[in-house]
Amino acid sequence: MPHPPKPRWRWLKRLAIALVFLVAAAASPIFYVETQCRVTTPASAAPSAFPIDDPHYRRAEGDSYLTYPEWYIVHAYADLAAVARQKSESAFDYLASVTGFWRSLCVNTRAAESVGPVTLDQRVTDYIIGDSFSAEMLIIGAYERSLGALTAWARGDAHTAEDDFALRIADDYAAFLQQAAWYQYPFFPTLERFWRETPFGQGSLARSAERRLALTLEYGGKGLYAIPIGALAGASPADLTIQSVVEGLTEEDLAADPRIRRLRDLGGGATLIETPRYQEFTKILLFLAERGRRVLEIAGNRHILTTIVAPANVKTPPEGRELFSLPIQSQPDKRRLGVDVEVEKLADFIRAVARQGGEFEHAYDY
Repeated sequence: MPHPPKPRWRWLKRLAIALVFLVAAAASPIFYVETQCRVTTPASAAPSAFPIDDPHYRRAEGDSYLTYPEWYIVHAYADLAAVARQKSESAFDYLASVTGFWRSLCVNTRAAESVGPVTLDQRVTDYIIGDSFSAEMLIIGAYERSLGALTAWARGDAHTAEDDFALRIADDYAAFLQQAAWYQYPFFPTLERFWRETPFGQGSLARSAERRLALTLEYGGKGLYAIPIGALAGASPADLTIQSVVEGLTEEDLAADPRIRRLRDLGGGATLIETPRYQEFTKILLFLAERGRRVLEIAGNRHILTTIVAPANVKTPPEGRELFSLPIQSQPDKRRLGVDVEVEKLADFIRAVARQGGEFEHAYDY
């Protein structure tokens, strides 16, 4: 007669099954992108039109499109903060946010490989942050749609002190992500401030107690996870500047925006400049477009991904090619459009978006 399995072996078996399930869940969207979203013949790098031999100048053209997933997460946190302010965290559709990430990554993978080379580092980064973001959204979503929703209902319209603190931090975090990596955010000091500054029991006691548990776990968990991620990122720090070629740049332009540094004249009215990256770069492109300047190349490349935010009746200007359209939960009357734009037409595209009543949101540098 066979002996029943010992309890510890039963638990080990269950743990192994759970680990297999988690690995499969993490790998399945990556497998889909790798098998369904790649192009048959990736494009090769087009030569630069300018004699620039600076090794820091040229970057992989396809990386513009594959940096969007990083910014998708930035937009998602801003959207979550806005929904929480309008209603509560439990009103946010976390699952839709996760599926939107992978759908946009699929579209942008095809676009990236159709335009030019992509780096392995960027591709791997997208998969790592995609799995991390998905896990976070699904865990938080399950909590907020259950216990969080219950205490939000019990609270009613009157916020607790914990709710108000969480809203302030959500806004601050969304703004922080515009120019810095998430793991650089001061999660532990924020947690210490939360317990030191936030009075307990104002309004709903149930909501106050539940929010203390939820926010402690969130800030503490992110703070712990940020330690190894920050260490890995520190081993290969990102460049914080980028070089571009601009036509018609004047001394007045340089004086008006000290973020622009002239490197040298290239002849024919073209100037090589160096600027900050990320959201500051988008602001500089808006500045140059307003002054009638034309960008000829960015990091040696002729195409760039941009996004605009616009009402549903606003169409993509002819200077760009629409790649995707995503809803914005906190602004149901608007959508976020991903648009492929030739760099030389970028200034015209920015002005056309403004004329049509849209907002030029971001240019995704390389």
